[in-house]
Amino acid sequence: MKQKIIDYIKRHPGCRKREIAGAIGVWVVDDKFRYTMAQLEIAGAIKSVVYRDPAQMEFYDKWYLLG
Repeated sequence: MKQKIIDYIKRHPGCRKREIAGAIGVWVVDDKFRYTMAQLEIAGAIKSVVYRDPAQMEFYDKWYLLG
């Protein structure tokens, strides 16, 4: 799962978590998926940048690879 996540973010920088989950065939709240995302972030492989658009009431993270 780690490699699938990394590969997707590499091809789609700035993607949302729900897009990543959908692309690898899991539900965004799947425990294994959430754990894997957290581990990749802790390891410094990926990072998130918060996107805020109060006018549209949109608040979410965009994901990028590090290094």
